[in-house]
Amino acid sequence: MIFLAYILLTFIIVAIVRVSSRKRTAALSATVTGTEVAAARRFARSITLRNVGALAVAGAVLGLLKLVNDAQPGWYGLPLMLAPGLAAAAGLLVFALTPTRVVSARSSRRSADLLPRRPWSYGPAWGFLLPLIAAAAVIAFAIVAGLASSPQPDGGYRSITVGSSTSGPYPGWFYGLPLIGLTVLLTAATLFALGRIASSPRSERFGEIDRIVRVLATRVVMQLSSGALFLYFGGVLLFAGWATTNAASVFAPDGGGVVSNVQPAAFIGLSEVVVGLLVALLGGVLVVLSVLDATRQPLGRGAGTGSEKADAASARPA
Repeated sequence: MIFLAYILLTFIIVAIVRVSSRKRTAALSATVTGTEVAAARRFARSITLRNVGALAVAGAVLGLLKLVNDAQPGWYGLPLMLAPGLAAAAGLLVFALTPTRVVSARSSRRSADLLPRRPWSYGPAWGFLLPLIAAAAVIAFAIVAGLASSPQPDGGYRSITVGSSTSGPYPGWFYGLPLIGLTVLLTAATLFALGRIASSPRSERFGEIDRIVRVLATRVVMQLSSGALFLYFGGVLLFAGWATTNAASVFAPDGGGVVSNVQPAAFIGLSEVVVGLLVALLGGVLVVLSVLDATRQPLGRGAGTGSEKADAASARPA
């Protein structure tokens, strides 16, 4: 029931964001007319195929790690915890390494801008801060949770002790160290993808489409990486909150309900659960928005009047 409510809230917020930003996103579509239409459409199709391919690779990584998790119960859900981040990193790498091209029969010229293009050239400044904030939050909380964790009988730090009560699973060092490594990997993949988007040669004949493609690609990368990191942060907070709340609860001797709570641990646990739900909701919204932007067509309606044999251009954008 909670999961269904989460999905419903995510799509409601996505719908609100899409409606409120409709005027701004309308500018992310170019209209091409004349003999350029067919080549521009092939260009747009190559962008869509690249994006769908990256999403397919991410989905395949998710499925593979789910199988690994089912086959290795002794890993205590670690592959499943790492799955979304590894899937996002794989998708970003495919996104960055797969070139898009329109073959030209007339000209293969490319142009260089007088102003250098940087990884932050195709998006607002606050958008580039999102993944950095998310990465810093994940790493900081993983360290705090690791320091607060206690070992299980097998030596794995995946529980928390409050007084004489111990509860788990808790995101201690057992989960925290791999999570820190994954955060660094995902951040590096994000920076690499942004660098590729900015540095790839610019199409001379499809300059406006090229710019729009780079803007959309930047949006996809920032939303996907930020969303994955916020989902992680939210999930870690939820697990930490549940475990802390249970460890801070004093139950009746006969196995009845909770008779008291150890403070401030109980309040900290409840706060972690509430903040975790909100952060996970933000992460889900960003991931859905990234998928929608990845499948957005950069080409508006246009009418062609010339031969398709003459239209083409070589470009290797994002």
